[in-house]
Amino acid sequence: MNVPIRDWIELMRREYLADFIPSGGSAVKIAMAPEKYLPEVREQVANAARSMHYLVTRVDAAQTKVHMIDWIFHAAARQVEWDGLVDRWLRLRMRENGILVDDDQPLHDMDAIALANGQLRPQLLGEINRLITNGIVKDPGLARDFRTALAMLCLGRVNPQNVLPTDAEVVKQWLLGERCNLTTLKRLGIYQKVGRHNARFLLASLSAWLPGVGIPGLVLLLDISPVVAQLPSQSNIIRYTRPGVLDTFEVLRQFIDDTDETTHFLLVVTAGPDLADVHNPRRNIDNYTALRMRVVDDVHDRSRANPLNILVHLDTAEHQAGSQTGPAESEEDGDEDRGATA
Repeated sequence: MNVPIRDWIELMRREYLADFIPSGGSAVKIAMAPEKYLPEVREQVANAARSMHYLVTRVDAAQTKVHMIDWIFHAAARQVEWDGLVDRWLRLRMRENGILVDDDQPLHDMDAIALANGQLRPQLLGEINRLITNGIVKDPGLARDFRTALAMLCLGRVNPQNVLPTDAEVVKQWLLGERCNLTTLKRLGIYQKVGRHNARFLLASLSAWLPGVGIPGLVLLLDISPVVAQLPSQSNIIRYTRPGVLDTFEVLRQFIDDTDETTHFLLVVTAGPDLADVHNPRRNIDNYTALRMRVVDDVHDRSRANPLNILVHLDTAEHQAGSQTGPAESEEDGDEDRGATA
């Protein structure tokens, strides 16, 4: 039993994007359809989210090792306008506290802003530092490293340094997964790279922080079709071995289990029919019971599909002549690079 694409998109818009996510909720949805329809599904979800001013990020398993949560975080972080969001956060906090600043006034022009507010530059900087401390550094809802990174980005906007690279630039390199100066990071109070142990908390911190800049939440569109496909496309940069498939399922399982601890976050996963194809025994969801038990409805209506279920089969309303099935690909026994090769 399938759910029409149009009905499912409207459900995402009405039940989740318009109400649940802005109220602090978190959800994971897995949409399964023939691969030629998946770009349309992702585009419609993205358009609905953007129309409501969400931050929308996309991660494609063909380009990103999605069985590694740190790669997912870095891929999402590269699509975030960190300088713009930090600038907006600072302006909102300054205006809330009676500090006048024009929309076109650069925040680093502290002398002009101080003059317009009848203050001295050191006095104004001290007040802004208190706003950063109280609004970010002391926020228990954000991961410690994320708080430190945001604080450095804020300070870089109001009091830029004359050295290269600046502390703010090093922090952005760390967020984006680029090579950065570890000595500078340690001096700032960040002592570890982004990895499996902290990437999930950083992603949750990003979604929790966004409402403070007037954005209702984070929508992450994750395409795992290349992971479960029996015959992967030759254009895929990354090829997933069976351990990589299982690690990807574990990443999804953790996202589902973390919904009670995450706020303002919607993860929409798209996959082709191979995800649940019994003729795809090495890559379908039956390989990972922990995930299958969380997405399959044991109790269901015999005549109607549940559109609110985590895993939904989308109806394309078109005749699909034969599923694209074939012999399972031969895979290497090795678990190189945590389950994928590039």
